[in-house]
Amino acid sequence: MDQLIYTLLAYLNNSLNKDINYDLAKSFLKHIDKLESFSLDSVAEACHVSPSTINRFCKRIGFKNFSSLRNSIAFSNEMANQESHDSELHTHTFLKQLNENIELIEKIPLEQIDRIVNQLKQSRRIVILGFEKHQVQAVELQKKLFLLGKLCECGTNLFKQIDTLDSISDEDMIITISIQGNLVSENSPIVEKIKKAKGHKLLITFSHKTQELGIFDEILQCGKIENSSVSSYTLLRIFDVLTYRFQHVHSPN
Repeated sequence: MDQLIYTLLAYLNNSLNKDINYDLAKSFLKHIDKLESFSLDSVAEACHVSPSTINRFCKRIGFKNFSSLRNSIAFSNEMANQESHDSELHTHTFLKQLNENIELIEKIPLEQIDRIVNQLKQSRRIVILGFEKHQVQAVELQKKLFLLGKLCECGTNLFKQIDTLDSISDEDMIITISIQGNLVSENSPIVEKIKKAKGHKLLITFSHKTQELGIFDEILQCGKIENSSVSSYTLLRIFDVLTYRFQHVHSPN
């Protein structure tokens, strides 16, 4: 659901004209909680347009049609349910959890950071999989790497992210963000896609249990699983560490 919201908001933010597609983006956001249960005809009626106009809009924002968009919502909700939700924290608890994660990051061996940085440098193509609530952080990493000369892919369309894995080569790199590791567990619908994909696979997580999967070439544990409520802030810190090191090693000037 979050990824669709990001896509629709991005369309509104970047639209030059307040045309029919702009109005449809607003209508989709208005009915966001009902879209999964809507048929093509019912969403067309709710938006006061024809079914063909709905399908054209869906294609414009990266889906094959409305059915594909609706399926992506169901799939996103299924994956989101596997991750626990952030709880509200008092300031003291928030700072305590964040500091614990930062201390863990500071203990990551420089050799591991350098392995990841060197892999980023030599990879022909880099795909970042940042699902649902960590999409914003994934895009931030995309921006930081771009400023260092590495153009990465980080789609906000869930199905496009997954389909991208089919075209990965041995010279490429996949960065997967799964804080609790549930999205890459044996029961996850995406884990088989990642297993079959080529390329160097990096997992950024808080879970030590992912070591047992044998799917990833590198696992970067950057926080404690009990501190998942501050994962968004922790990710920004580990991304700073990686990109600062990249700049130091490969762009010393």
